[in-house]
Parts: sequence; structure tokens; C-alpha cells
Amino acid sequence: MRTVVCDAGPVIHLHEAGLLHLLNFCGSIHIPALVHEEICANTNLESIWPGWIEVVTLNYDAIKHAAFLSRLGDLHGGESEAFVLCADIKANWLLTDDAAARLFAATLGMEVHGSLGVVLWNVAHRHLDREQGLASLTALSQTSLWLSTRTLQEARTAITEIGGALNA
Repeated sequence: MRTVVCDAGPVIHLHEAGLLHLLNFCGSIHIPALVHEEICANTNLESIWPGWIEVVTLNYDAIKHAAFLSRLGDLHGGESEAFVLCADIKANWLLTDDAAARLFAATLGMEVHGSLGVVLWNVAHRHLDREQGLASLTALSQTSLWLSTRTLQEARTAITEIGGALNA
């Protein structure tokens, strides 16, 4: 099973779109405690926390390492803790919607995806059909996640192509 670490963005955005359940298909989901605090401060998820998202409390050394990464990469605390957790548990994926965090992750050789990637992955793996994928894009575009018109169009094209290939 794939091991996935999330920062707050994808959990918040997928929740806003009514698509949080899609994360569960991606693998074993882990978030640092600081990310959990951020999510709970910005959503109603605290009262309905999904049991399949594991909240991990980092030890003192990991928190110090995260603080260093935060300064080095101009990252928020939750993002830097997610990087450290990724390394500690040897995660396959890091999920973040933050552009600076995605760039930083790429320089470290991490496989990084975002909320949009979660939707596309779920279409490609048949957890969503073409119509559900397109509806999911529309829902995601109506959240606090900023997506350019070009990115949305490219995602729609990709879903149409994936859906066509799966039906062929």
C-alpha cells in the first residue's frame, strides 16, 4: 500500500469540495499534528475526523529539523513538518497545494501531488468515472484552492482522455 503524507491544503480543499473520501483510495494517509491543528482551525473536520487519516506527533528532533526546513525553504510550519514526516516514514507521496512547497519537494526528489492530482489519479484508477471526474473538477474549482483557467482546461482534457482510454 502507498504511504502518503499530506499538508493541510489538500485535506482542506478536498473537504470543501466534498471529495475528501478520494484521499482514502490513494493509500495510507498521514499528517503531522501541526497540520491537524491547521485543518481543524479552518474546517469543521475536528468533530467528524476521518479515522483513516493518521495524525502523527513528531518527536523533538523532528520538530527541530522541521523548523530548520521552514527557514531554509520559506515554508510554513505544517509544510515543513510534512516534509520531515515524509522522510521519517519513507512516504511514497507528499500531497500539497502550495507552489513553493511543491518546488521544494521536487528539489528533494519527492513525488509530490496536489488536490487536482488526487482527482486525476482517482479517475485513472477507476474510482471515478469520466462524468464524476469532471464534476469533481468543478467542485474543486469552487473551493479556496486557486486553479488557473488553463490548468482547469488541461485537467478536463486529461479526464476526457483518461475516460476515453478506459472505455476503449
